[in-house]
Amino acid sequence: MRRQAILMAIPGFVFAAFLLYLLILNIYFSFLNWSLFNLHPTFAGLSTYESLFSQYFFKLAAVHTLVYTVAAIAIGNILGILGAGILYFIKSNTRRAIYLSIFLYPLAVPSSTYAITWQWLFNPQTGINLVLRVFHFPNIIWLTTEPTVYAGMIIIETWAYTGLAVLFFLASFMSVDKSIVEAARIDGANNFQLLFRVILPNSMNGLIVSTALLFLFSFRIFTVPFTIGGPTNPNMMSLVEYIYILFSTEYFSLSSALSTLVALIAAIVIIPYALLGLKKWVFRR
Repeated sequence: MRRQAILMAIPGFVFAAFLLYLLILNIYFSFLNWSLFNLHPTFAGLSTYESLFSQYFFKLAAVHTLVYTVAAIAIGNILGILGAGILYFIKSNTRRAIYLSIFLYPLAVPSSTYAITWQWLFNPQTGINLVLRVFHFPNIIWLTTEPTVYAGMIIIETWAYTGLAVLFFLASFMSVDKSIVEAARIDGANNFQLLFRVILPNSMNGLIVSTALLFLFSFRIFTVPFTIGGPTNPNMMSLVEYIYILFSTEYFSLSSALSTLVALIAAIVIIPYALLGLKKWVFRR
């Protein structure tokens, strides 16, 4: 049995070793001075990172990514709890599955497709503004100023990623011991009290998984700002998009430095969640 387990794990170890090799190679490139203007790489040490941190567009992309990530985690978890709570109290499994599929539908749509769709919806003359005019609200010129860019991106992220939070919170809610819920119901607790005083406190594993995935999806966002804003528009630029721009303009060392930084931040956030999950669910400690 142990021999079979080792054989099954070999492809995973090989893939992990390959990824580790690419990461080490990328870190090595980040310490070089290698670009279109210097086609013969020379060792530059930390000066590559110093140059990256001093760039205006890096700071702009970092602020954008931070806002996108914090908003996606906060709003996604809040709506995930509420959405999962509504689905939890639906008696029919069929109806629950249908409604859950509606929440998950955005995940099945290619990000480039819904980015173009939302770009149409944010058109000042059509889309959302048509509805606003019906109710005599003023037109909003979307995606032109910093507040409307943030609002637009947060709306898109919320639509795209909330289904993830709903899915994992619902799975966590459904695993709560039914006897605890029934005992609270007998004591007179209503659905709201059951959700926030009984079910949610016993479903922290759902919060762990939801937060980790919402972080990963929002922190590495690329397609939506790239499709809507384009490579030459810095107003929506994320860190991952800036990696692409640096590489496409042949600043190879700078793009390697930024990708190393992004990978490091992701590892710092995700590895503790992974270890906590292993401790809680695999080793049962």
